[in-house]
Amino acid sequence: MTLNVAGLSKEIGGRQIIQDITFEWAPGEILGLVGRNGVGKTTLFRSMMNHYVPEAGQVTVDGQNVQQVPSRQQQLFFIDTQYNFLNNYRLWELPDFFMAVYPRFDEQRFTSLLAEFKLDRNSQYRRLSKGMRALVNLVLALTSNATYIILDEPFDGLDVIIRENIASMVIDEVADQQKGFLISSHDLNELDGLSDRVLLLKDSKLVHDYNLEDIRAKAKKIQLVLNDRVIPAVLKEHSQLIRVSGRVLVVVITNYTPEVDQALKDLKPVLFEELPLTLEDLFRANLAHETGYQMMK
Repeated sequence: MTLNVAGLSKEIGGRQIIQDITFEWAPGEILGLVGRNGVGKTTLFRSMMNHYVPEAGQVTVDGQNVQQVPSRQQQLFFIDTQYNFLNNYRLWELPDFFMAVYPRFDEQRFTSLLAEFKLDRNSQYRRLSKGMRALVNLVLALTSNATYIILDEPFDGLDVIIRENIASMVIDEVADQQKGFLISSHDLNELDGLSDRVLLLKDSKLVHDYNLEDIRAKAKKIQLVLNDRVIPAVLKEHSQLIRVSGRVLVVVITNYTPEVDQALKDLKPVLFEELPLTLEDLFRANLAHETGYQMMK
């Protein structure tokens, strides 16, 4: 039941917000979507869900257009937190609303998860803290029984415990139910260790689609202490400098071959140490050539 986004484009007020966005998304796959604030992440989600009518392109599930086949639209779940229609509802009222849209909504599991997270079913949604609203949104997503779940900045402004709870629930749902998740963030650290692939939006376009397992299989982060301050040719040719402090260099090599390994050892460095490789390191290395790009914090 693969979901395909093909050539999706949307203009707002004469400005191109997203342009020719194309990617595939399989059940059981966690996709990260990154880009600066205002780059079009939420517009992409709204266009995928038909909250916006795109100028071009389509979203299909198993080849069927979600705009034309309601049963396919029900395979996607997204709560637009910027225009949240849930504010006036109490939590116990939410299942009736969502069952009208998602016929397979699991009310029993919804009630069970509220109790698990000590969420008072009589609470009004608008009066919950930001972290509690994020948890309720995820509970609704999981109990909708949609196959593809879109989460827009779900970790933004949350404390560490709630962030860990959300990440753990996502991982469990993928393992147990083969749900697919598309999670947006402007902070790469939030997606590290969670995503299978990361999509990068820039200047209204999808400019990169990274398979993190493939990249990590080929890449290494190395710390070197050289005998002098001259940067050797092998590093200039094959690596991206992450940090330089005197004779101490930290580099990422995205295609770490036996030949590169031997060339580094031939330098006879004072120190040669492999360091843990983060998602931010990979993006620094892969996007260093793109002017105007800064790591997102």
